[in-house]
Amino acid sequence: MLCRYLLLTFIILTLPLQIVSAHESEPEAEHQQREKPPANWLDEKSGDSLPLDTLFTDSDGQQVQLSQLIDKPTLVVPVYYRCRNVCNLLLGGLAEALPDIKLTAGEDYRIIALSIDAEETPEIAAHSKKTFMTALNNSFPPQAWTFLVGSDKNIRLVTDAAGYYFQKKGEDFLHPIAAFVVSDKGKIVRYINGYRFSSLDLTMSLIEASENRVGTPIRKALEFCFSYDPAGRRYTFNLLKVSGTVILLTLGSFLLFLIFGGRKKKS
Repeated sequence: MLCRYLLLTFIILTLPLQIVSAHESEPEAEHQQREKPPANWLDEKSGDSLPLDTLFTDSDGQQVQLSQLIDKPTLVVPVYYRCRNVCNLLLGGLAEALPDIKLTAGEDYRIIALSIDAEETPEIAAHSKKTFMTALNNSFPPQAWTFLVGSDKNIRLVTDAAGYYFQKKGEDFLHPIAAFVVSDKGKIVRYINGYRFSSLDLTMSLIEASENRVGTPIRKALEFCFSYDPAGRRYTFNLLKVSGTVILLTLGSFLLFLIFGGRKKKS
């Protein structure tokens, strides 16, 4: 764990400051209109769906629709790849948590990193993907983590649908530090805030998004032991519920033993 963390830190700190972009800038009037800051940076829209017919370009330069990628529970992480601060911490925190997720990447879930910078290219996305695959010692299946770039219009179609708003500020972006989990139909089921990911939060959220595909008994047992805290936006161990249940079961078993044990002695 320590070696993986040190490797990840080294890679992030040695990322190049700039990679030349070949995209043209958007018209000035449209650019200024989009620069107006939103009233609320993150307006959670759980239950709404992403526009799965939206086109993007992956790190291999191939055009793909979201519907081709979101065919199973998916964690969508909006970032921009040239960011040297929060975005790299966000992706780094995710890479650190992935080995402890109790699901099979590529079969049970997948991840999409979505650039919010319309000027970033597939080459930049490929560089970022290589960085975090290396941080994972290439143990994570590459096809299960897709790095996307796209036009400003298509990016905002997705982020607006998720209530995720951002604003360009000089060479950087102001944006929420958040990701969201969607079902295989693109329905938003959970938001995860902050740049430190909990493997339990990720596992529970992906199971929740699987719509019983992973296994109902396991999910119900987990939901009984862990409660979702909307304020903290994480799952917490429900100590009172579990300990109370154990005590009641113990007392019930003891009473049954006294009742049926006494009857056997009398007979």
